[in-house]
Amino acid sequence: MQKNANWTLGLIDSAWFGTDYEGKRGREEAKRIGFESLDLFVGFDPGKLSKAERQAYIADNLSVGLPVVSLVCTCLGLSDFNPAIRGYHIERAKNVVDLAADFPTTRNLCFVPGEYMFQKKLIPAKGEWDMVVDATRQVGAHAAKRQRELAIELLPFEFAFINSLDTMERFLDEVGLANVKATIDISHFWLMRIPPEQVARRLKGRVAHVHMSDCDGINHGDMPPGRGNTPFGDYLAAIKETGFTGAASIELEFPPDPKGMAAWVTEAHGAALKLLQKAQVH
Repeated sequence: MQKNANWTLGLIDSAWFGTDYEGKRGREEAKRIGFESLDLFVGFDPGKLSKAERQAYIADNLSVGLPVVSLVCTCLGLSDFNPAIRGYHIERAKNVVDLAADFPTTRNLCFVPGEYMFQKKLIPAKGEWDMVVDATRQVGAHAAKRQRELAIELLPFEFAFINSLDTMERFLDEVGLANVKATIDISHFWLMRIPPEQVARRLKGRVAHVHMSDCDGINHGDMPPGRGNTPFGDYLAAIKETGFTGAASIELEFPPDPKGMAAWVTEAHGAALKLLQKAQVH
């Protein structure tokens, strides 16, 4: 997808998982509501698809006319001490990169490295960190060949590999690839109390993707903007200052009533659109 001065407002399709809108019906509903792009959560190994299955998957996800800008790849085994397990997760991540590259509109792979095993109490933390850096470098180099970015997501949990601005900077520096950048999930940054002004200064030119959802400032939430206390205006201004242009994708989970997910998604779209417009990025 070509970069431009305006951001698009997208939806991660996991919002529909476990509801009547899962699959094509959810994509049609997203377009009807007014979303401009989609992110796809990839919970399978694309390397196991036949050529026909791969083509059908891509065609189905593009059939409603919304561009797919990001694939989400959670890779929780990159530091596994079993070489076979670690190797599989690296290979699977590369397979997701290849799938992303087969979509004409994708810009990145939202890459979630996961957490330290055994809460740093058994395996030396540096060894785990080094393995994740090495694995990400391998996947990032593969993504560069396919002209895609890796967008590393910060998780607001004690034992996550990347859970602070310090660890994000260190990780990006040690991976050392121009196409490996950050995903800014705004509520995650708020939960970790990362000051917006530091985001603007320390991640300038290093943001590949944005997630939008709300929280109460203490607990992970993934709620529609406006239901919590996340200071979106300050963060959006900081992200704009980094030079980022692209998609801000709504991430929603666990509504009070799963049958009301369409209303939950509609509410999130309206609230997020107002925030983006107020920030003068849409």
